[in-house]
Amino acid sequence: MIKPITKKIVNEPLSTTVFNLFEAQMGSYSIKNVELRNKAIDKLNKTFDRIDVLLFLRGDALKAAEIAGILKRRGKTVGVDVITAAIALNNGCTVVTRNRNHFQQISEETGLEVVFY
Repeated sequence: MIKPITKKIVNEPLSTTVFNLFEAQMGSYSIKNVELRNKAIDKLNKTFDRIDVLLFLRGDALKAAEIAGILKRRGKTVGVDVITAAIALNNGCTVVTRNRNHFQQISEETGLEVVFY
């Protein structure tokens, strides 16, 4: 899935979050077939080695809590996607995602720039 996205974003620096790295590799480590699991892990390691991985810092935790609280007061929940959103907001990044449901809600509340594919 990364290849089609990176072809569309040619002149922009690519970043991800440490939380997204966790989500992706968790999927790889859960593959039952050992050969396929190892290939997936290796492929993702090589991909993540080429892009900037943004850490989850104290300021991000506070921003994520703020976003989650605002959404909760409005009767909306988006789970841990507020972590990615907070990291992106605090680093001036645009989020590129398939998750329209969660990130549309976050964007409407925060002004986070989101590109859906």
